[in-house]
Amino acid sequence: MDLQYPTTVLASQLATTLILAATSPALANDAAATAPPRQLEAIVIEDNSEQQREDLKADSPTNLYRVEASARFGTEVFTKEDIRALKPNNVFDLLEKAAGVNLIYQGRRSPYIVEERGGGTFTYIIDGAVLPSSANRILYKFPVAAIEEMQVVRGATALTLGPSIPIGASNSGSGLNTGFVIIRTKQPKKTEGVLTVSAEKAAGGHPIESSESLYVGTRFGEADGESPARPLQGYIAGLLANMDRPSQDSWFDGRSNTGGMASAGFTYGKFNLNMMAYKDSGTMEMQRGVSTDGSLMAQKWWYDPLETELYTSDMALQWTPNQTTLFNIFKVEYEQTEHDGTFGSSTATLREFSEETSGFGLRHNARFGNTLLQAGWQMFNSQGFGPNLSSAYNRYDTTINGWSLSVEQKLFNERLVLDAGYRQDQKHIDYSSKSAASDGANNNVDMAPAKIYALGARYQLNDMFTLNGRYYYGDQGTSDDFALRSLGDDLEAERQERIELALEANLVSWFRPTLTYFDIDTENAKTASTSTYEVDGETYYYYTQSDERRRGLELMIKGQLFENTSYSFSWTRMLDAETTSNGITSDAIGLSTPENMFGLTLSHTWQPYRFNLSIKQVDQWTQTSSPKGTYNVDGIGDYTRIDANIQRDFLLGDTLLTATLFGRNLGDEHYSTRYVTGYYPDRGRTVGLELAWAF
Repeated sequence: MDLQYPTTVLASQLATTLILAATSPALANDAAATAPPRQLEAIVIEDNSEQQREDLKADSPTNLYRVEASARFGTEVFTKEDIRALKPNNVFDLLEKAAGVNLIYQGRRSPYIVEERGGGTFTYIIDGAVLPSSANRILYKFPVAAIEEMQVVRGATALTLGPSIPIGASNSGSGLNTGFVIIRTKQPKKTEGVLTVSAEKAAGGHPIESSESLYVGTRFGEADGESPARPLQGYIAGLLANMDRPSQDSWFDGRSNTGGMASAGFTYGKFNLNMMAYKDSGTMEMQRGVSTDGSLMAQKWWYDPLETELYTSDMALQWTPNQTTLFNIFKVEYEQTEHDGTFGSSTATLREFSEETSGFGLRHNARFGNTLLQAGWQMFNSQGFGPNLSSAYNRYDTTINGWSLSVEQKLFNERLVLDAGYRQDQKHIDYSSKSAASDGANNNVDMAPAKIYALGARYQLNDMFTLNGRYYYGDQGTSDDFALRSLGDDLEAERQERIELALEANLVSWFRPTLTYFDIDTENAKTASTSTYEVDGETYYYYTQSDERRRGLELMIKGQLFENTSYSFSWTRMLDAETTSNGITSDAIGLSTPENMFGLTLSHTWQPYRFNLSIKQVDQWTQTSSPKGTYNVDGIGDYTRIDANIQRDFLLGDTLLTATLFGRNLGDEHYSTRYVTGYYPDRGRTVGLELAWAF
């Protein structure tokens, strides 16, 4: 390859040709004809990836988020190699690739609903920082380039991971969470840097979306072949990222964000410390709804700005190979300015909210032969602020104190592993400093504690089959949250009972299935009604409660078809999704939840090329509910989404350029997943080019 030809010019011409090809083949041909001819040689790049970080290994005593052996069948891990292959647009685009996850875009104030196995609520954690209820507006703009690993833990029966009830200063949306999404940010393996630029364009006249990121980092104190390792070893790294997606008023789904991350850490003897700081500022438009007759809705919602600051630190002291103490501390600051208006009007109502959340955790892992004891204590505090504290929706100060204790026992040469755990979380409410509370229970009091019990077992039947089982019982302790009012009878505490059974089979390299049966029984689940009341000039919704029962099967298959071809397949089948209210039972399958979801990923390497394919198929449902009401529509969901990309590496001297030609929703399906103030259809087919220069 002629290295005298600037790589920036090459990147620009490749991107221009691709984008023009998506919209005008004739213009693309003209662009290609005017570009100077350059031959990129076929280069085979060997896999020189480093060994996995110690704190990410499943059974490492320094893993802050270790999951019990009997719960790992329900845990899905996306490594940085997986993320590179899937080429997601954002964190939620990546999360949607997980088995059994249904991502619902709903527009308006809270843009995303994430359901797993027909319902539930995730708790999101970044490097130990537990995010508040505004997580869906924080994560959409968190750069994927910063992620080393994302772990999706279904079932939430691993009790040491985090609180059993969501934290935050909002006065709604508690309940017992049913899973965790844990994000670990990058740490450099050596002195390295990656500059990434991408451009993409959706069909239908949408403007070009662009993004850029620069990651640099280095390690110090380690042996390098010329000098021995030093007692003090560590790393330092930084990331800058920018994203801009302009929009048209007929869609009004634009987004932008500029942010940066800095991280550092060191190891000295038995002590290890990691630190991370992240800050961003962006905007987000809530997509314009399309009514059933095809007309555009007049409501106009957007956020400008959305700002996040996140600071985390975790420490590990490994006294002996079998005794490790872990400590983490974090702070999250979130600010938003919400604009509420209508199209055709130059005026809008502005609402400013901010929230500060902080917390820390102390844990100790002790192994005695084949017995592992884990004990921990965590505390989380959230404070809400606004220009008018008496009417701000997040005006409460809340604190959650939680502790957990678990034991894991290996028997019969580790063929059988048993575990048991208990967790208790207590929420404290302090409203007295902000306004005269209308409800005395909100003033400086402890709510009844949430109490969680979990049991697990993993038994290796033989060299091919392993049986797993998990049991969970949770009592929230209080009636959902501290300020919910009932439309009818008094609200009662939510209780959940969950059973998961899984059979893993390691038959041959190309066929390794896991079949899971899940049963989730919830009493007193809360739903906002359409009726409202006012307190201090602010409007709130009354709530109702009902019992829910979700049962289903989940099949996951992984394998290596050929030497250079691998795949994974998932199928989630809902058997029951029943709701019982006032003695009347109805089944939500096909009504408000899909019956089947399928997922397939396929990766193939051929000489210098890597081909990646992702397919997701979701059944139809016809009903959607919100405080604005219940709508029965012709159909929601019922889509097959196909994403694909082709990657190739090129050597530029001692550096590496990776070009990725990608497409999302190649079938150009404008599917919707919710109807509130209209449908919110997907943009459809999107194509783009990404260039990543590693140096």
